[in-house]
Order: sequence, then C-alpha cells, then structure tokens
Amino acid sequence: MKKLFSTMLITILGAGVVVGQTQPSAKEQLVPNLPEPQQRVQRVVTIKHGNLSGILHTLRELGVSVSSSDNEHVIVSGTKDAVAGYENIIKELDVPPVVRKDIEMTAYMLVASAQAAIAATTPAELDPVIKQLKSLFNYKAFRLLDSFVLRSRDGEGGDTNGFVQPLDANIPPNFKLTYMFHFNRAIIDGGQGGNAIRVEHLRLAVKVPLLSSGGQVNYSDLGISTDVDVPEGKKVVVGKTSGIEGSDGALILVISAKVVD
Repeated sequence: MKKLFSTMLITILGAGVVVGQTQPSAKEQLVPNLPEPQQRVQRVVTIKHGNLSGILHTLRELGVSVSSSDNEHVIVSGTKDAVAGYENIIKELDVPPVVRKDIEMTAYMLVASAQAAIAATTPAELDPVIKQLKSLFNYKAFRLLDSFVLRSRDGEGGDTNGFVQPLDANIPPNFKLTYMFHFNRAIIDGGQGGNAIRVEHLRLAVKVPLLSSGGQVNYSDLGISTDVDVPEGKKVVVGKTSGIEGSDGALILVISAKVVD
C-alpha cells in the first residue's frame, strides 16, 4: 500500500499539479496588470503680458480644465504630465502683444485745366509734382480742390469724406461737390532703401454738380480706384479722372504717407 501511494504522488507531481495551491481561473488569467492611475495635480501659472482672456479661451478650446480667480493667474489641473504640457502651452501663448505702428496719409485733390487763364493756387510742397505733371500732360494750370490728413495703423484700413463749394460759380452754393476716400489696408514694407507703404484697394469717389443747358443741376460721378506703393516721404500721383470741369479738365489725386512712431 505504501508503494502504491508513492507511485500516485509521483504521477500527480508529473502532471504539474501542486497539492495545496489553488489554480487561477480562466477569467483571472485574461486580466492584464494595469498601472496605477496618476495622481491629479494643480498648478497656478502667472500671466506676465496681460492676455489672460485669450489664453483661457485657447486652453478651453483644447479641452483643458482651466480657471482663473484674478487677472494675473491661470489655474490648470490634471495629471502631472498633462499639467506640464499645459504650462508649456501657456508660456507659448503668454508673449508681448505686437504693437502696430501708425501710418499718417496726406491726400491732395488737384483740379487741372488746359486753360492758362485759371489762377494756379497750390501749396509750395506740391511744386515738384506740378512740374512733373506739366511735363507729362497738356495742362497749364492747377489748383487745389481740397486736402486732408488721415491716420491709420499698419495692416488696417481707413476712410473719410468731405465737401467743397461747386467749381462752377453759376451753380448755387448749396449744391456741394462731395467726395469719399477709402482704402482697405495700408501695409508698411521696410527695406534697405527705407519704408514704403502699400495701400490696397484705394478709392476716391467724387460727386460733381454740373449745370445743364436748361439751368438744372445734375450730379456726375467720378472716381479713381487702384493699389499704390508710396515711398515714405515721397508724393505719388495716384491717378486722374476727366470730366470734373468741362472736357479739358481733370481731377488728379496725389498722396504721401509716413510711419508715425
């Protein structure tokens, strides 16, 4: 009997069965060893350049749990690794704002005529422009219709409007010559030769009162529309349009522009 018991024990051990130890179930064998969840942490980040609302908006768009109790700090929460990533994002967003420079533009509206009898009334700073226009066109007299100064910023547009008395003395003074000046954007282009201002989609629209043969006053629409590059400190002839004062008259637009610190 003792020999039989020894033979059975050897057989059981050979089959891989350990007496006194419970074997894991099939379900337990399928469950992997999961890492322990990371502990959640909180960080308070100081905003140095004041763009708090923009930073909060960007973080929330990214799905970050974020809040703020004042105007200088951002509170982020999450796992340690996630919070470290959020802090890096905040540092990239917290930069000084770009300060755009101002642009001052001066516009001159000239009336040119082939009649030498018309008195020339133009400011002295336009003398070089007048000299150039006389060499290019068959105009003998120039007078300043109106001028204005318009200030904008780099990358922005601008507009203004105004009115002057009618050119024809026979037209009642209540019928004004009106104009509207507009541009979509002015861009500073700095180069080795100095700044130039790129003016995009510039438009001058003018409504001119004209007296008909029957004595009625009708308005004629004139306009100049273009893009133009203006070297800083230079006066540039933008364009001209005819019909402002008879068949031999023209409206000429001259502009200058400079960067204002």
